[in-house]
Amino acid sequence: MPAVRIGLAAVFLLIAVTVQISLLPHIAVAGVTCDLVMIVVIALALSRGAEWGAIAGFLGGLLLDVAPPADHTAGRWALALALSGYVAGLIRRETSAAPVGPVAVALTVVLGAALSLTVYSATGSLLHDPAVDWGEFGVRLGIAAGYDVVAAILVIPLVMWVMGRVVPARERRRVLP
Repeated sequence: MPAVRIGLAAVFLLIAVTVQISLLPHIAVAGVTCDLVMIVVIALALSRGAEWGAIAGFLGGLLLDVAPPADHTAGRWALALALSGYVAGLIRRETSAAPVGPVAVALTVVLGAALSLTVYSATGSLLHDPAVDWGEFGVRLGIAAGYDVVAAILVIPLVMWVMGRVVPARERRRVLP
């Protein structure tokens, strides 16, 4: 059954990358779009833990790094989203005694947006990417965080519900008489 969970995570990431690079640029606000891949990574991390979040973030970021029209050095999104996924998984671990509430999810999304955009921009500065503009960073971060929280209202519950439905056979036997 872990293979089914891995397959579902891969499908969620592929859909998120496809939507993010093909549809979301058409509804950008001040050049900033929703980071749907980061939202899916956070949902996977909140449903499965820090390791899942880091791996999903790395793979989702790598897909963003190599999918056209990528115009940056490969690996920047992979690093940024791996860190965001790992931190989101740590938040899940800290709140594992109780369900993760909507406020905690919103704060996790804002933290993930801040972390991923900061890491992505910092690595761009280190690599002398001319597209990195620290003067506009605060405005871009505010728009991105707001956009991401709104999208997370729909995406995170869906991903967490689907991932929660996939129960390994040995756990299912314990539940059923």
